[in-house]
Order: sequence, then structure tokens, then C-alpha cells
Amino acid sequence: MLSGIDLSAQDKEDLQIVQLSGLAMNSDSTQIIPGVHIYDPKRGRGIPTDYKGWFSKAFLAGDTLMVSAIGFKNIQYVVPDDQGDRVTVIFSLQEEVTDLAEVVINPFPSEEIFKEAILAMNLTEDQQNVLNSFQPDVVQDLVRNMSIEGSPGMNYRYMMNQQFVNLQQQAGPQTNPLLNPFAWAQFINSLKRKKK
Repeated sequence: MLSGIDLSAQDKEDLQIVQLSGLAMNSDSTQIIPGVHIYDPKRGRGIPTDYKGWFSKAFLAGDTLMVSAIGFKNIQYVVPDDQGDRVTVIFSLQEEVTDLAEVVINPFPSEEIFKEAILAMNLTEDQQNVLNSFQPDVVQDLVRNMSIEGSPGMNYRYMMNQQFVNLQQQAGPQTNPLLNPFAWAQFINSLKRKKK
């Protein structure tokens, strides 16, 4: 039993601790990589690089470290046992590009089923009136027949509306085409024409 204790004590004395410090960079050494994991799977411990790509941690000589980062290929590094108790390294990581297949998400399995669902919608009387009153022909007639120079108030309103639209397009959110009644009317009419 004493010989077993002596052997384990001897093994501990033979282990050489190496302070490993270094930097993680991309393959052409133009950028540092923060958050790279330097991990010893045998001992179950490691360290990530800081925001400057730097790390420093004590490892045992001869251990194999796994160096990994998202978007880069993993590399293995063996802690040297013949360079003393302090070693400085630069890990050069190569980018790993993963192309994912295109995914199309549709609530309807086919275009035909979508058309049937749109055409089968029951609009309320108010909704139908809104759609009918915003027919493109009706709006074009209103624009053609309305005189902008009819009154000073109308000119002022038109100018203010134009300024508001310009400001909104420059700094505000863009209008959502799904909320445009003209677009919906054209869309539903085109579906009805195709159905016939």
C-alpha cells in the first residue's frame, strides 16, 4: 500500500506545469479573434480569449489542447515539454464557411390553396366598401378632376403633405405595402381574374 502512495507522489512530481500565453488571430494575421476557447479535454478545463484575443493559463506539458471558435476550423495544440515553464504562442485560425440550404416557410402548402383561401375570405360590409372606394380607376378620376390650385388652403395642404412624406421617407419608417388598400384591391382583383 505504501508503494502505491510513493508511485502516485512520484507521478505528481514528474508533471511539468507550463504557463501558456498567447494570441488568437485569423489565418493571415490581420485580425484578432475574441472568445476563442482553449480547452483541455483530458483535464476538463480551459480558458476563452479576452476581447483582445489574448489568453494565459497554466497547463500540463504534453497535454493536447483543443482550440475552437465559431466560424473557424478547430485546431489541436500539444503543450511542449522542452521549452521551459513559460511558452508564448499565436494560434492562426482558418475561417470555416458553412452554406446552409435555402428554407422557404409558407403557411400554405401551395399557391393554389393560398388563392382559394384568399378568395374564400368573407369581408364585412365596411371592408368591402373600403375596397370598392379605393379602386384605382376611382382614385385616378379624383386626382384628374381635383384642381390643386383651387384654393390657397388646398395648395398649403398639398405642400405640407409633400413635406411630411419627404421627411418620413428620409428619417421615418417606410410604409408597409401589406397595409396599402390599393395593393390589396389590385391583388384580389388579379386573383379573381385568374380564377375565371
